[in-house]
Amino acid sequence: MFFGWILVIAVVYLLVKGDTKVNFTQKESPEQKLKERYINGEIDEETYLRMKSVIHGK
Repeated sequence: MFFGWILVIAVVYLLVKGDTKVNFTQKESPEQKLKERYINGEIDEETYLRMKSVIHGK
């Protein structure tokens, strides 16, 4: 019984403490993801510009 309480307290502590590196309130926008793909060389400039115009609805 004693170990059960310790386990419950440990689980609650880990849930409340959370991970400071994870921030669920700030999600990357589609344009930020697109820019990151371009910078990493995953897509070329033409594709970047075309996809950017699609994102902005132009």
